[in-house]
Amino acid sequence: MHRLAHYRTSLCCVVFNHKFRHNLVNLGTRTMADTTGKDAVLNGHQKEIPRYTYTPEDLVLQSSPWKKFSRSKVKYNKFDEELCRRWDEAMEAGIFRYKLDALQTKILPGTLRFVAQLNVKRAQERRAPQNIIGMNHPFDPKKFNFTKIKPGEVLFELCPERDSSHQENERVSQNGTASDEAPTSKKVKKSSHVVIINVSPLAYGNILLVPSLQDCQPQVLTEEALLLAIEMTLLSQHQGFRMGFNSLCAYSSVNHLHFHGYYLEHELGTESCVTVPFHSGIHVLNSDYPALGFAFQLQGKDVTGLARQVYQVANYLQSHEIAHNVFMTRGTQFGEDANSPNRTLRVYLWPRRPVTGAKDDFVFNPALCELAGHLPIKVEDGFKSLTEEEAVKTLKTQSLSKEEFDALKTEIATVLG
Repeated sequence: MHRLAHYRTSLCCVVFNHKFRHNLVNLGTRTMADTTGKDAVLNGHQKEIPRYTYTPEDLVLQSSPWKKFSRSKVKYNKFDEELCRRWDEAMEAGIFRYKLDALQTKILPGTLRFVAQLNVKRAQERRAPQNIIGMNHPFDPKKFNFTKIKPGEVLFELCPERDSSHQENERVSQNGTASDEAPTSKKVKKSSHVVIINVSPLAYGNILLVPSLQDCQPQVLTEEALLLAIEMTLLSQHQGFRMGFNSLCAYSSVNHLHFHGYYLEHELGTESCVTVPFHSGIHVLNSDYPALGFAFQLQGKDVTGLARQVYQVANYLQSHEIAHNVFMTRGTQFGEDANSPNRTLRVYLWPRRPVTGAKDDFVFNPALCELAGHLPIKVEDGFKSLTEEEAVKTLKTQSLSKEEFDALKTEIATVLG
Protein backbone atom coordinates (compact mmCIF):
# COMPACT_ATOMS: atom_id res chain seq x y z
CA MET A 1 0.00 0.00 0.00
CA HIS A 2 1.34 3.44 -0.75
CA ARG A 3 0.62 6.75 0.88
CA LEU A 4 1.20 10.03 -0.88
CA ALA A 5 3.16 12.87 0.65
CA HIS A 6 2.09 12.69 4.29
CA TYR A 7 1.19 9.01 4.05
CA ARG A 8 -2.47 9.75 4.61
CA THR A 9 -3.97 8.03 1.60
CA SER A 10 -3.97 4.30 0.93
CA LEU A 11 -4.50 2.62 -2.40
CA CYS A 12 -5.29 -0.91 -3.41
CA CYS A 13 -2.19 -2.47 -4.93
CA VAL A 14 -2.33 -4.28 -8.23
CA VAL A 15 0.16 -6.88 -9.34
CA PHE A 16 0.57 -5.54 -12.87
CA ASN A 17 -1.67 -3.28 -14.87
CA HIS A 18 -2.39 -3.91 -18.50
CA LYS A 19 0.35 -1.58 -19.67
CA PHE A 20 3.13 -3.40 -17.84
CA ARG A 21 4.85 -6.45 -19.19
CA HIS A 22 8.09 -8.05 -18.10
CA ASN A 23 10.98 -7.57 -20.45
CA LEU A 24 14.49 -8.92 -20.05
CA VAL A 25 16.65 -5.86 -20.67
CA ASN A 26 20.29 -6.74 -21.19
CA LEU A 27 22.00 -4.13 -19.07
CA GLY A 28 25.49 -5.53 -19.14
CA THR A 29 26.58 -6.37 -22.68
CA ARG A 30 26.04 -3.28 -24.76
CA THR A 31 29.21 -1.51 -25.90
CA MET A 32 29.24 2.15 -24.84
CA ALA A 33 31.48 5.01 -25.82
CA ASP A 34 33.79 6.43 -23.19
CA THR A 35 34.11 3.16 -21.27
CA THR A 36 37.10 0.93 -20.96
CA GLY A 37 37.21 -2.82 -20.57
CA LYS A 38 34.04 -4.83 -20.22
CA ASP A 39 30.92 -2.69 -20.10
CA ALA A 40 28.99 -2.88 -16.84
CA VAL A 41 25.63 -1.19 -16.95
CA LEU A 42 23.92 -1.47 -13.56
CA ASN A 43 27.11 -3.04 -12.24
CA GLY A 44 27.02 -5.75 -14.88
CA HIS A 45 23.67 -7.21 -13.82
CA GLN A 46 20.94 -8.38 -16.11
CA LYS A 47 17.68 -7.30 -14.56
CA GLU A 48 14.20 -8.27 -15.58
CA ILE A 49 12.19 -5.07 -15.30
CA PRO A 50 8.64 -4.14 -16.29
CA ARG A 51 8.00 -1.88 -19.24
CA TYR A 52 5.43 0.89 -19.04
CA THR A 53 4.21 1.39 -22.60
CA TYR A 54 2.00 4.36 -23.37
CA THR A 55 0.50 6.25 -26.29
CA PRO A 56 -0.55 9.92 -26.61
CA GLU A 57 -4.09 8.85 -25.69
CA ASP A 58 -2.86 7.91 -22.19
CA LEU A 59 -1.77 11.46 -21.35
CA VAL A 60 -4.02 13.21 -18.81
CA LEU A 61 -4.38 16.71 -20.24
CA GLN A 62 -6.95 18.12 -17.79
CA SER A 63 -6.87 18.66 -14.03
CA SER A 64 -9.07 20.33 -11.44
CA PRO A 65 -8.50 23.40 -9.27
CA TRP A 66 -7.08 22.56 -5.87
CA LYS A 67 -10.26 23.75 -4.15
CA LYS A 68 -11.94 20.68 -5.67
CA PHE A 69 -9.08 18.40 -4.68
CA SER A 70 -9.99 16.13 -1.75
CA ARG A 71 -7.06 14.33 -0.15
CA SER A 72 -9.43 11.70 1.19
CA LYS A 73 -10.85 10.99 -2.28
CA VAL A 74 -7.81 11.41 -4.48
CA LYS A 75 -8.16 9.75 -7.87
CA TYR A 76 -5.11 7.86 -9.04
CA ASN A 77 -4.69 6.17 -12.36
CA LYS A 78 -2.72 3.01 -12.97
CA PHE A 79 0.48 4.94 -13.69
CA ASP A 80 0.35 6.54 -10.23
CA GLU A 81 -0.57 3.25 -8.59
CA GLU A 82 2.31 1.37 -10.15
CA LEU A 83 4.91 4.09 -9.59
CA CYS A 84 3.91 4.54 -5.95
CA ARG A 85 3.55 0.83 -5.22
CA ARG A 86 7.01 0.07 -6.55
CA TRP A 87 8.46 3.08 -4.73
CA ASP A 88 6.87 1.88 -1.49
CA GLU A 89 8.24 -1.62 -2.01
CA ALA A 90 11.74 -0.21 -2.47
CA MET A 91 11.34 1.81 0.73
CA GLU A 92 10.16 -1.24 2.68
CA ALA A 93 13.09 -3.27 1.26
CA GLY A 94 15.57 -0.74 2.69
CA ILE A 95 17.02 0.28 -0.68
CA PHE A 96 16.89 4.01 0.11
CA ARG A 97 19.60 5.70 2.16
CA TYR A 98 17.02 6.59 4.80
CA LYS A 99 13.36 6.03 5.59
CA LEU A 100 11.31 9.03 4.57
CA ASP A 101 8.94 9.82 7.39
CA ALA A 102 6.03 12.22 7.16
CA LEU A 103 7.58 15.61 6.44
CA GLN A 104 6.71 18.52 8.68
CA THR A 105 5.17 21.11 6.35
CA LYS A 106 4.05 24.72 6.59
CA ILE A 107 2.90 27.43 4.20
CA LEU A 108 4.96 30.57 4.72
CA PRO A 109 2.74 33.59 5.40
CA GLY A 110 2.78 35.96 2.42
CA THR A 111 1.55 36.45 -1.10
CA LEU A 112 3.84 33.86 -2.73
CA ARG A 113 2.46 30.84 -0.82
CA PHE A 114 5.85 29.11 -0.46
CA VAL A 115 5.57 25.53 0.81
CA ALA A 116 8.37 24.70 3.29
CA GLN A 117 9.14 21.11 4.33
CA LEU A 118 11.68 19.95 6.89
CA ASN A 119 13.91 17.17 5.46
CA VAL A 120 16.97 16.88 7.67
CA LYS A 121 17.86 13.35 6.59
CA ARG A 122 18.41 14.34 2.96
CA ALA A 123 20.97 16.94 3.98
CA GLN A 124 22.76 14.54 6.33
CA GLU A 125 22.67 11.22 4.50
CA ARG A 126 22.62 11.92 0.76
CA ARG A 127 25.49 10.92 -1.51
CA ALA A 128 28.18 13.60 -1.71
CA PRO A 129 27.50 15.73 -4.82
CA GLN A 130 30.06 15.71 -7.60
CA ASN A 131 32.38 18.71 -7.86
CA ILE A 132 30.94 20.53 -10.88
CA ILE A 133 32.98 23.47 -12.15
CA GLY A 134 31.64 24.01 -15.67
CA MET A 135 28.65 23.59 -17.98
CA ASN A 136 30.36 21.43 -20.59
CA HIS A 137 31.76 18.52 -18.64
CA PRO A 138 31.67 15.34 -20.73
CA PHE A 139 30.22 12.20 -19.22
CA ASP A 140 32.87 10.51 -17.07
CA PRO A 141 32.39 6.73 -16.67
CA LYS A 142 34.82 6.67 -13.75
CA LYS A 143 32.57 8.86 -11.61
CA PHE A 144 29.25 7.83 -10.16
CA ASN A 145 26.52 7.57 -12.78
CA PHE A 146 23.26 5.70 -13.13
CA THR A 147 24.85 2.67 -14.77
CA LYS A 148 26.37 1.97 -11.32
CA ILE A 149 23.13 1.75 -9.35
CA LYS A 150 21.85 -1.39 -7.67
CA PRO A 151 19.28 -3.39 -9.64
CA GLY A 152 16.74 -2.87 -6.86
CA GLU A 153 16.74 0.87 -7.54
CA VAL A 154 15.08 0.38 -10.94
CA LEU A 155 11.29 0.75 -11.01
CA PHE A 156 10.45 0.34 -14.69
CA GLU A 157 11.34 1.22 -18.26
CA LEU A 158 9.31 4.02 -19.86
CA CYS A 159 8.32 3.10 -23.42
CA PRO A 160 6.53 5.70 -25.55
CA GLU A 161 4.60 4.54 -28.60
CA ARG A 162 4.09 7.59 -30.78
CA ASP A 163 2.70 8.03 -34.27
CA SER A 164 4.84 7.22 -37.28
CA SER A 165 5.45 10.88 -38.18
CA HIS A 166 7.03 11.55 -34.77
CA GLN A 167 9.13 8.40 -34.97
CA GLU A 168 10.37 9.54 -38.36
CA ASN A 169 11.34 12.90 -36.87
CA GLU A 170 13.22 11.10 -34.09
CA ARG A 171 15.35 9.37 -36.72
CA VAL A 172 16.49 12.65 -38.24
CA SER A 173 19.94 13.61 -37.02
CA GLN A 174 21.08 17.09 -36.11
CA ASN A 175 22.46 17.71 -39.61
CA GLY A 176 19.04 17.01 -41.09
CA THR A 177 19.75 13.62 -42.66
CA ALA A 178 17.65 10.56 -41.94
CA SER A 179 19.18 7.73 -39.91
CA ASP A 180 19.42 4.34 -41.59
CA GLU A 181 18.21 2.63 -38.42
CA ALA A 182 14.80 1.00 -38.35
CA PRO A 183 11.98 2.82 -36.53
CA THR A 184 11.92 2.28 -32.78
CA SER A 185 8.81 0.14 -32.97
CA LYS A 186 10.55 -2.31 -35.33
CA LYS A 187 13.95 -2.75 -33.74
CA VAL A 188 15.48 -3.95 -30.52
CA LYS A 189 16.00 -0.91 -28.35
CA LYS A 190 19.68 -0.16 -27.81
CA SER A 191 19.08 2.07 -24.84
CA SER A 192 16.23 2.26 -22.37
CA HIS A 193 14.43 5.18 -20.75
CA VAL A 194 14.58 4.05 -17.14
CA VAL A 195 12.71 5.27 -14.05
CA ILE A 196 14.65 4.72 -10.84
CA ILE A 197 14.27 5.76 -7.22
CA ASN A 198 16.16 8.72 -5.84
CA VAL A 199 17.92 6.95 -2.97
CA SER A 200 18.00 10.29 -1.08
CA PRO A 201 14.37 11.37 -1.56
CA LEU A 202 13.37 15.00 -1.18
CA ALA A 203 9.65 14.12 -1.03
CA TYR A 204 7.28 11.21 -1.37
CA GLY A 205 7.61 9.28 -4.63
CA ASN A 206 10.85 11.05 -5.58
CA ILE A 207 12.08 9.27 -8.70
CA LEU A 208 14.63 9.95 -11.41
CA LEU A 209 13.85 9.60 -15.09
CA VAL A 210 17.03 8.67 -16.96
CA PRO A 211 16.48 8.95 -20.73
CA SER A 212 18.49 6.47 -22.82
CA LEU A 213 20.37 5.33 -19.72
CA GLN A 214 22.95 3.18 -21.52
CA ASP A 215 23.90 6.04 -23.87
CA CYS A 216 25.56 7.77 -20.92
CA GLN A 217 24.65 11.33 -21.89
CA PRO A 218 25.91 14.26 -19.80
CA GLN A 219 23.44 16.44 -17.86
CA VAL A 220 22.45 18.50 -20.91
CA LEU A 221 18.86 18.84 -22.07
CA THR A 222 17.81 17.36 -25.39
CA GLU A 223 14.49 17.90 -27.12
CA GLU A 224 13.64 14.20 -26.94
CA ALA A 225 14.44 14.06 -23.21
CA LEU A 226 12.22 17.09 -22.58
CA LEU A 227 9.39 15.46 -24.52
CA LEU A 228 9.75 12.29 -22.44
CA ALA A 229 9.66 14.26 -19.16
CA ILE A 230 6.63 16.28 -20.25
CA GLU A 231 4.80 13.11 -21.22
CA MET A 232 5.69 11.42 -17.94
CA THR A 233 4.28 14.40 -16.02
CA LEU A 234 1.06 14.07 -17.98
CA LEU A 235 0.83 10.31 -17.43
CA SER A 236 0.04 11.03 -13.79
CA GLN A 237 -3.52 11.89 -12.84
CA HIS A 238 -2.37 13.45 -9.56
CA GLN A 239 -2.17 17.22 -9.93
CA GLY A 240 0.62 17.35 -7.36
CA PHE A 241 3.04 15.24 -9.43
CA ARG A 242 5.86 17.53 -10.58
CA MET A 243 9.01 17.03 -12.63
CA GLY A 244 12.11 19.11 -13.15
CA PHE A 245 15.73 19.38 -14.20
CA ASN A 246 18.90 20.93 -12.76
CA SER A 247 21.67 21.74 -15.23
CA LEU A 248 25.32 21.50 -14.39
CA CYS A 249 26.28 24.46 -12.17
CA ALA A 250 22.61 24.65 -11.09
CA TYR A 251 22.69 22.08 -8.27
CA SER A 252 22.83 18.98 -10.43
CA SER A 253 24.69 16.39 -8.36
CA VAL A 254 25.35 13.79 -11.08
CA ASN A 255 26.61 14.44 -14.61
CA HIS A 256 24.33 11.86 -16.24
CA LEU A 257 21.16 13.07 -17.99
CA HIS A 258 18.20 12.81 -15.62
CA PHE A 259 15.04 14.51 -14.39
CA HIS A 260 13.50 14.54 -10.91
CA GLY A 261 9.86 13.64 -10.32
CA TYR A 262 7.88 13.63 -7.06
CA TYR A 263 4.48 14.14 -5.45
CA LEU A 264 3.55 17.21 -3.41
CA GLU A 265 0.01 17.48 -2.05
CA HIS A 266 0.10 21.26 -1.85
CA GLU A 267 -0.74 23.99 -4.30
CA LEU A 268 2.16 26.17 -5.43
CA GLY A 269 1.90 29.82 -6.31
CA THR A 270 3.66 29.16 -9.62
CA GLU A 271 0.63 27.15 -10.77
CA SER A 272 -1.27 30.40 -11.34
CA CYS A 273 1.20 33.27 -10.93
CA VAL A 274 1.16 36.18 -13.32
CA THR A 275 3.18 35.94 -16.52
CA VAL A 276 3.85 38.46 -19.29
CA PRO A 277 3.95 37.67 -23.04
CA PHE A 278 7.49 37.61 -24.40
CA HIS A 279 7.84 36.03 -27.86
CA SER A 280 6.04 33.45 -30.03
CA GLY A 281 3.76 32.23 -27.25
CA ILE A 282 6.57 32.19 -24.67
CA HIS A 283 5.97 34.21 -21.51
CA VAL A 284 8.19 35.46 -18.72
CA LEU A 285 7.43 35.59 -15.02
CA ASN A 286 6.16 38.94 -13.79
CA SER A 287 8.88 41.12 -12.29
CA ASP A 288 7.40 40.77 -8.79
CA TYR A 289 8.40 37.10 -8.68
CA PRO A 290 11.82 36.76 -6.99
CA ALA A 291 13.34 34.49 -9.65
CA LEU A 292 13.11 35.88 -13.20
CA GLY A 293 12.52 33.20 -15.81
CA PHE A 294 10.70 31.97 -18.89
CA ALA A 295 7.25 30.38 -18.80
CA PHE A 296 5.68 27.97 -21.28
CA GLN A 297 2.30 26.27 -21.42
CA LEU A 298 0.84 23.28 -23.22
CA GLN A 299 -1.39 24.34 -26.09
CA GLY A 300 -4.09 21.73 -26.62
CA LYS A 301 -2.42 18.36 -27.16
CA ASP A 302 0.79 19.67 -28.72
CA VAL A 303 3.34 18.14 -26.33
CA THR A 304 5.91 17.95 -29.13
CA GLY A 305 5.58 21.67 -29.79
CA LEU A 306 5.96 22.44 -26.09
CA ALA A 307 9.12 20.35 -25.83
CA ARG A 308 10.57 22.03 -28.92
CA GLN A 309 9.78 25.50 -27.59
CA VAL A 310 11.42 24.86 -24.20
CA TYR A 311 14.41 23.23 -25.89
CA GLN A 312 15.03 26.24 -28.13
CA VAL A 313 15.55 28.49 -25.12
CA ALA A 314 17.33 25.88 -23.00
CA ASN A 315 19.73 25.07 -25.83
CA TYR A 316 20.67 28.75 -26.09
CA LEU A 317 21.39 28.83 -22.36
CA GLN A 318 23.48 25.67 -22.54
CA SER A 319 25.47 26.81 -25.58
CA HIS A 320 26.23 30.10 -23.81
CA GLU A 321 27.07 28.31 -20.54
CA ILE A 322 24.23 29.85 -18.56
CA ALA A 323 23.16 27.57 -15.71
CA HIS A 324 19.44 26.81 -15.56
CA ASN A 325 16.64 24.91 -13.85
CA VAL A 326 13.37 23.55 -15.26
CA PHE A 327 10.11 22.85 -13.41
CA MET A 328 6.94 21.21 -14.78
CA THR A 329 3.62 21.50 -13.00
CA ARG A 330 -0.07 21.46 -13.72
CA GLY A 331 -1.63 24.89 -13.38
CA THR A 332 -3.98 27.41 -14.91
CA GLN A 333 -3.70 28.74 -18.41
CA PHE A 334 -1.76 32.00 -18.53
CA GLY A 335 -3.94 34.90 -17.44
CA GLU A 336 -6.34 32.77 -15.37
CA ASP A 337 -6.58 32.86 -11.57
CA ALA A 338 -6.00 29.89 -9.24
CA ASN A 339 -9.68 28.86 -9.21
CA SER A 340 -10.06 28.81 -12.96
CA PRO A 341 -11.19 25.51 -14.54
CA ASN A 342 -9.06 26.34 -17.59
CA ARG A 343 -5.99 24.32 -16.74
CA THR A 344 -2.94 23.08 -18.56
CA LEU A 345 0.70 22.11 -17.99
CA ARG A 346 3.10 24.93 -17.18
CA VAL A 347 6.86 24.63 -17.70
CA TYR A 348 9.28 27.13 -16.16
CA LEU A 349 12.87 27.68 -17.23
CA TRP A 350 15.07 29.76 -14.95
CA PRO A 351 18.48 31.05 -16.08
CA ARG A 352 20.52 31.65 -12.94
CA ARG A 353 23.89 32.36 -11.43
CA PRO A 354 26.22 29.34 -11.55
CA VAL A 355 27.04 27.24 -8.50
CA THR A 356 30.49 25.67 -8.75
CA GLY A 357 32.59 23.63 -6.38
CA ALA A 358 31.13 23.03 -2.93
CA LYS A 359 27.42 23.80 -2.64
CA ASP A 360 26.42 26.97 -0.82
CA ASP A 361 25.37 26.80 2.79
CA PHE A 362 21.82 28.12 2.56
CA VAL A 363 18.88 26.95 4.66
CA PHE A 364 17.71 25.56 1.31
CA ASN A 365 19.53 25.20 -2.00
CA PRO A 366 17.73 27.16 -4.75
CA ALA A 367 17.27 24.47 -7.40
CA LEU A 368 14.34 23.22 -9.50
CA CYS A 369 11.67 22.87 -6.80
CA GLU A 370 12.84 25.77 -4.62
CA LEU A 371 12.64 28.25 -7.51
CA ALA A 372 9.06 27.07 -8.04
CA GLY A 373 8.12 27.69 -4.41
CA HIS A 374 8.63 24.28 -2.78
CA LEU A 375 11.36 24.64 -0.15
CA PRO A 376 12.88 21.47 1.35
CA ILE A 377 14.67 22.81 4.46
CA LYS A 378 17.89 21.23 5.75
CA VAL A 379 17.88 22.26 9.42
CA GLU A 380 15.14 22.43 12.04
CA ASP A 381 16.03 25.88 13.34
CA GLY A 382 15.93 27.26 9.80
CA PHE A 383 12.56 25.62 9.20
CA LYS A 384 11.07 27.18 12.33
CA SER A 385 12.37 30.69 11.66
CA LEU A 386 12.14 30.94 7.86
CA THR A 387 9.99 33.77 6.54
CA GLU A 388 8.86 34.63 3.02
CA GLU A 389 11.16 37.65 3.08
CA GLU A 390 14.20 35.48 3.86
CA ALA A 391 13.22 32.92 1.21
CA VAL A 392 12.87 35.66 -1.41
CA LYS A 393 16.31 37.00 -0.48
CA THR A 394 17.87 33.56 -0.95
CA LEU A 395 16.21 33.06 -4.33
CA LYS A 396 17.36 36.47 -5.53
CA THR A 397 20.99 35.73 -4.64
CA GLN A 398 20.92 32.91 -7.22
CA SER A 399 18.80 34.60 -9.89
CA LEU A 400 19.76 36.97 -12.68
CA SER A 401 19.26 40.66 -12.08
CA LYS A 402 16.57 42.48 -14.06
CA GLU A 403 19.25 44.07 -16.26
CA GLU A 404 20.88 40.70 -16.97
CA PHE A 405 17.56 39.05 -17.69
CA ASP A 406 16.43 41.85 -20.01
CA ALA A 407 19.66 41.55 -21.98
CA LEU A 408 19.20 37.78 -22.20
CA LYS A 409 15.63 38.21 -23.45
CA THR A 410 16.88 40.45 -26.24
CA GLU A 411 19.45 37.87 -27.32
CA ILE A 412 16.94 35.01 -27.26
CA ALA A 413 14.30 37.01 -29.15
CA THR A 414 16.87 37.51 -31.91
CA VAL A 415 17.57 33.79 -32.07
CA LEU A 416 13.88 32.87 -32.11
CA GLY A 417 13.36 35.28 -35.04
